[in-house]
Amino acid sequence: MRKLAFIPLLLIAAQAVTVSCRMAPSQDDGDTVAAKEFYPPDTATLRKAAANDSTVTKAVTDSADIFVIGPASTKHEVQLLSYPSRRDSTLYYKSRRIKVRGNADVGHVVRAVFFTTEKGDTIVTRITELKQEAANVSHAPQGHAH
Repeated sequence: MRKLAFIPLLLIAAQAVTVSCRMAPSQDDGDTVAAKEFYPPDTATLRKAAANDSTVTKAVTDSADIFVIGPASTKHEVQLLSYPSRRDSTLYYKSRRIKVRGNADVGHVVRAVFFTTEKGDTIVTRITELKQEAANVSHAPQGHAH
């Protein structure tokens, strides 16, 4: 008879254990962030990707006194484009007695000499054309026909 009274107590205890597990707090992590998101980015790979990016403008070193004559040049003014990039342009007044050696037409590469007036204006006093040698021309000696 004792065994019969003991069985309902075991059933109640077993049921209580299973109910307590269902009532335990949930371990659902939900929207957790991966650990790699908290580490700083790898700057080496970012720099390499930026260096390979073709849309980034590369720095070009232009000459300080060599220019290309621009299309906005007139009788009294000369437009000078930066050489070799031709990105920057400046417009200068010519001096009254400007000295020109060679051809100073539009598109020619020249060396310009500047003069600063007492008022602080900069004018061009001398323009010298620089002869451009063709880079693709071969200077190999030619054979003679006998």
